[in-house]
Amino acid sequence: MPGPLLILIEGTDELLPVARGIGAHKLGSIYHWHAPASGAMPETYISCTGVGTQRSYECTRKKIEECKPGLIVSAGTFGALVDGVNLTEWLCIARSRMLGDAGDRTAKRDLDGGDKTRPYVEKLAAGLKAVGGKPIDGLLVCVGDVPLFLEPEKERIAHENKAIGVDMETFGIAQASEEAGIPWVVARVCVDTPKLPLPDFGALSPITGRPYYGRLFWWILRHPIKCVPTLYGLWKLVNVYGRQLAAIIKRGDLSP
Repeated sequence: MPGPLLILIEGTDELLPVARGIGAHKLGSIYHWHAPASGAMPETYISCTGVGTQRSYECTRKKIEECKPGLIVSAGTFGALVDGVNLTEWLCIARSRMLGDAGDRTAKRDLDGGDKTRPYVEKLAAGLKAVGGKPIDGLLVCVGDVPLFLEPEKERIAHENKAIGVDMETFGIAQASEEAGIPWVVARVCVDTPKLPLPDFGALSPITGRPYYGRLFWWILRHPIKCVPTLYGLWKLVNVYGRQLAAIIKRGDLSP
């Protein structure tokens, strides 16, 4: 009999709308939540990985030991590297490429969930369409523990890897899942495009797990008029994503 569903998200801002949407309860802290099975919804665990590939790998391994999941989901956000990918669209895939560190992005390691994940990806995409979202397909690259801030670097990575998106956690989640023989999928929403780039503060620090507050305050000082609509728009986008993911879980579209 398959184990429960495990949802892994880098930060609490993305996690809380999902946890509340499925009626989950805290497991001792704001970073870990649980909801029993109900109707079509499977028993579900939701945890914050923290920021970066190594943290996500370690968190995934720990949660695998604790809850013995039957399906693992890399959830949260990603940044688009190419035009044609729009805000609010989701990557619904089971592929990730790990690039080298900031000093050498030429090294590449690939993980592909293959045939065993295809039914989960297809059901996820169908569930997203049913709740009003748009799934997309393409390569998601992972950049470890150092965020991408410079647009020229993003353009170069997109070109060299034929990639459409970037994040910092999926490869770590996928690696731990593959090592344990557990199927995994990606369910991440776009919050950053070349034409609508996320301000520098949008990335979370891998040290603190919180925004780069120095960058945030400096950006607010330089953009006093557009700071409120920008921050509100980002908050609204993440909350819509959280409600959609919660609806998909409750529908049973991510059942192990």
